Amino acid sequence: MILRLFRALFFGAIALIVLIPLGILLATIGLPIFAVLCLLGLPVLLVLFLVGLPIMIVAATVVGLLAATFGVLMAFLSLGFVVLKLAFVILVPLLVLGWIVRRVLGPREYSQV
Repeated sequence: MILRLFRALFFGAIALIVLIPLGILLATIGLPIFAVLCLLGLPVLLVLFLVGLPIMIVAATVVGLLAATFGVLMAFLSLGFVVLKLAFVILVPLLVLGWIVRRVLGPREYSQV
């Protein structure tokens, strides 16, 4: 148990001795390269902002207007569906009942032979 602890500490110290200078070297080389790439990418970012932003605003406006139109259309269609449903549930049975009452209580037609 103690041997494992000393072995982990020893190899951890060796790893730090190797990795800390390597990290410093990568930071000193990588940060200037990153800064140059950022400066080179600024014109591309500016073009995307100037061209892409208006297109995105127009697209969002069109999608919003289409969504509002579709929402109003669906509201009217659902209202129409409710009216048809009420008509079928209430008026069709009344129509059938009226037909039956007329057939039963209406004037008799006698055939002449």
